[in-house]
Amino acid sequence: MSNHIAAIHVLKSKLRLDDGDYRALLLSLTQKASTKDMTDRERQQVRDHLQGLGERLGMLKPTRRRAPSRSFAQAKAEATPKERKVWALWNQLGRDGVVRDTTGKALNAWVERTVHVTALTFANDAQLDTLIEALKSWQHRGEHHG
Repeated sequence: MSNHIAAIHVLKSKLRLDDGDYRALLLSLTQKASTKDMTDRERQQVRDHLQGLGERLGMLKPTRRRAPSRSFAQAKAEATPKERKVWALWNQLGRDGVVRDTTGKALNAWVERTVHVTALTFANDAQLDTLIEALKSWQHRGEHHG
């Protein structure tokens, strides 16, 4: 637990985030204003988000990624109901021939373009609702053009 919290605070400092911006970021990612109130998964999400932000801004060197501690299949199995709904709609669009690439990488690229978070697992509840509605609209359009 404290490992993630310490890393988050180091990243906050390196990114020169003031307390207001930091708290707003925490709230947008987890709906919680303090890392102490978060689950370990939420802390990991914040840590990964801050690391990615620093890398994209050129303020941090890319980390050498270790193999993920859980497989993609495990991540899907541990997904929330809304995340599973996104996956189900995404895969159905693939089966319908609307989406050519149904991989997790392709889904995360679409998620980033759509709601501006780097992966489905980082989407908050409102962003997941947006993704679900966008996929339903896409599916509806596909039915009329297929």
